[in-house]
Amino acid sequence: MLDRTDTTTAMTEAWLAQFNEALAAGNAARLKPLFQPDSYWRDVLALTWRFTTLCGADEIVPAFAALAHKARLANVRIAADRAPPRQVARAGTSAIEAIVIFETAQGRGNGILRLIADESGAPKAWTLLTALDEIKGHEEKLGRERPRGEAYSRDFRG
Repeated sequence: MLDRTDTTTAMTEAWLAQFNEALAAGNAARLKPLFQPDSYWRDVLALTWRFTTLCGADEIVPAFAALAHKARLANVRIAADRAPPRQVARAGTSAIEAIVIFETAQGRGNGILRLIADESGAPKAWTLLTALDEIKGHEEKLGRERPRGEAYSRDFRG
């Protein structure tokens, strides 16, 4: 596996490009070669609207393809404002770890993608986390947009 950040970023971007193309085509057969046979996918409300964990490419790929199509998952990309993809060791396994962001028809989310090399050296997903951050139309009000005033104040003094 490669150690340089620019190479890990390039490998991650290449994997994500293939992933997004397979999602756009709605083709589970194109998704399967992107996952390790013993991979894991954890979804936290983003596609399943539940906390779900699936194990193994044979279980993940058909479920992911159907749910991604239904949720209209798109634009999965490296999070620009977070740490870049990097070489890590997780559970004694050398992997590329990347923080990703994405959109669905209902919301926006982020996740963690870990890629490991197969026998030929090609990166494949070992673990993938997808988590919902916000529901479109109900974004958190931040900074100057935060609510102020008496309607939002409480006096808990008795």
